[in-house]
Amino acid sequence: VVTGGARGIGRQLAADLLARGYRVVIGDLDLAATDATARELGEGVTAVRLDVTDPTVVAAVIDQVEREIAPIDVWINNAGIMPTEPFATQKPEVAQRIITINYASVVSATGLILPRMLERGSGTIVNMASATGIKPLAGVAVYSGTKAAVIAFSDALRRELRTTGVRITVVNPNLVRTAMGAGITPPGLTGSVSAADVSAAVMKALDKKRFWVVVPRRLGPLLRFSKVLPVSWQDWIDDRAGSDQIGLGGDPATRAAYAKDVLEK
Repeated sequence: VVTGGARGIGRQLAADLLARGYRVVIGDLDLAATDATARELGEGVTAVRLDVTDPTVVAAVIDQVEREIAPIDVWINNAGIMPTEPFATQKPEVAQRIITINYASVVSATGLILPRMLERGSGTIVNMASATGIKPLAGVAVYSGTKAAVIAFSDALRRELRTTGVRITVVNPNLVRTAMGAGITPPGLTGSVSAADVSAAVMKALDKKRFWVVVPRRLGPLLRFSKVLPVSWQDWIDDRAGSDQIGLGGDPATRAAYAKDVLEK
């Protein structure tokens, strides 16, 4: 099951899982778009309307999938949003929406699927975090905070599940060239990645039973190293790398259109 599966990373994950022989369920708020994606991907993909912020809906989808299709072997918490602007001007309801979708829903959905996996003694939960959860950025303060929370939640849960047969994977992509990153010109030092890059890393993590994934992989050591530097050094590097252009830059009209789309659903 892939949440936020109608487009972007979610769609690519569904396609790659299907190619590996999985039966795939994609869930998203827009059922028409989700149905269209399922038809495009072909036989073996089922579309459902899924509001990750509503535990009752998530529980019903889990019941439906396990009753009508098969026990869920892989659950991917992929749904997320990234409005960009200075925190001082971000409306409280926008901040809360980011927290609810990006973090609270991950905790809630994990709590609903995990008991079934524990009962079977197998299964994998993949949580999509972000490189900003390791190295937070200006202009995405709340988003960075939610992704850091997903990382911490996943790591704590990993230790709890070590002897159960159930595994956790946390994925930390750099800026991805999807609608979420529309209108943003990535800094030259770090660049951006594609949905295909992210999905390929997830497929490899499933094969290798990895907990920790950074996309691109070479960025992982740089992110971890940057956090041990004095804050003044971190700022010096960010200033010269142009890191702020991710959250504080971008084409205003494009970013406003993206925010309107994800916040009005």
